[in-house]
Amino acid sequence: MYRQGTSPWSLHADLPLGINFCIWVLQRDGLAVPPFDRHPPGDGSLQALGLDAGLWLSWFTETVIGHRSPANPSLARIGTPIFQQRLQELWQRYLPGAHDWHRSSREKGREIFSSSEEPSQLWDDLLPFQRSLPEMRIFCVQYPHVVSFVVPPVSVVLGFNEASRSSSEARRHILQAAEELSRQRE
Repeated sequence: MYRQGTSPWSLHADLPLGINFCIWVLQRDGLAVPPFDRHPPGDGSLQALGLDAGLWLSWFTETVIGHRSPANPSLARIGTPIFQQRLQELWQRYLPGAHDWHRSSREKGREIFSSSEEPSQLWDDLLPFQRSLPEMRIFCVQYPHVVSFVVPPVSVVLGFNEASRSSSEARRHILQAAEELSRQRE
């Protein structure tokens, strides 16, 4: 969480394993759900068990809204019992690599949220939205491209990878998300 001065407004940034799991599942299966539609084809195994864009989007949104740390979205009651069992198996496969991703991504997250030249630039850029948004939550996930997905009332999921060198592109996505969240609250 970031705060500046005496402002009660807060900016939360996190690398949640649970939300990242939803994106990992999407990529592993190969299902494309905008804006997470720029990854290679997967094995289609979850689609064969009933996963479609609507089901994934509902599961993903509920995971973001109900974010708890550590969250285990594989325990969600979605789809058929066979689908739920498969998610729980995938969670066990996901965890070892996810912990490595979390450790290695912390530094990239710091680059996005405070550059060495302008440590408070993102905070300053978000000042106009502090009247309409009580806070802002940014959940970073591993994805092959920089993309963002708004989850009202105050959250944005930001996809990035180790090769994403430009924090300005991520900042642009964050500001666009803040603008969209602010408009939705009017």
